[in-house]
Amino acid sequence: MKKETQKYLRSAALSIVVLLDHVRKLEGSEEPLANFSGPKFRDSVKELATAIDKEATRFIIACKPPALDTEIRALCPKINAGLFHLVKKADSIPKTAGKLYLGAIQKAICHSLISAVGLINSFIEEKVEIDKTALYEVSYTSASGIFWEHCKMLVQLPADNRATAMLAWQSSVGSLVKDAVEELEETVKEYKDSETSKEQGKQNADDEFSDDSMDDLDPDIPPGRLEQVLKVQRLLISTKHACDKIGLRCIRDCKVLDEEHVMWLDRLVDLGKPVQDAVDELSAALFIDDDSWLRQVEIESSKLQKVLSELITLAITFVDDSHLKWFETCRKHLDATHESTSIVR
Repeated sequence: MKKETQKYLRSAALSIVVLLDHVRKLEGSEEPLANFSGPKFRDSVKELATAIDKEATRFIIACKPPALDTEIRALCPKINAGLFHLVKKADSIPKTAGKLYLGAIQKAICHSLISAVGLINSFIEEKVEIDKTALYEVSYTSASGIFWEHCKMLVQLPADNRATAMLAWQSSVGSLVKDAVEELEETVKEYKDSETSKEQGKQNADDEFSDDSMDDLDPDIPPGRLEQVLKVQRLLISTKHACDKIGLRCIRDCKVLDEEHVMWLDRLVDLGKPVQDAVDELSAALFIDDDSWLRQVEIESSKLQKVLSELITLAITFVDDSHLKWFETCRKHLDATHESTSIVR
């Protein structure tokens, strides 16, 4: 990562610390309680947090070696803008909403801001310091939370390797691939809705420049890329279907737990991780800001097809015969766009 980018990141972290100091002093507004809606506030924060999470995911991927300096510098303002909007929403809560309620919101936002600074600090050499009192509050609650989670794990131990593999698959490969598909689907829908609005001349200029606008947060499809995005979307949907099928028909429905099948389940989860990583990399490549995006999309698409093909080849080893044809069809679909060996069972 370039030194200029490091300085840029540090400046972004310092701005977040300013927001943190502000939130820690939050006392509530003088607005009447009648003008405030808890459910609407919750929904708007959820929407905002989802948008910030998308940008943070892209930011983490961009920071992986070799760092994409241009994309990092483009994403930082979006993340900071999202956090600013989050704090601004907290400022709108009236004092009369309740001390416990206000305190809960304050604590949640403080945790998010401290985590954001910590994330940036993990990529820069000159770390940004956070007030020790704030850190103590977070470290205490985090440590307590971790302990409670560990206690819950002890009383919820899986019964066998099949149950363990199912939990691991659902919490990592299955859910993350599903999230990637849904996020891209939402992005495509927003792009098409925006194009339709432009054609019909119904866009509202006031909304476009509103402080509460989400346009500066959601990842926009750059001009001229929709066709390629739709191709990637089809590949990701196929990947999701394959991962769902493996989770249900190979892992959940595994009826035998001898040594070979136990090793098979372990290997399925192991080979699912490269698929998960490839999906992340491919999704990020669609939004690269320079001319290398198309070549990178082709590279990442090829990687995904390869690792998915390897996963499917392993999946058919012990899958029930009634599902073998589906996996063969899925493999043939991949073979149409990527060179691979034929299925051997």
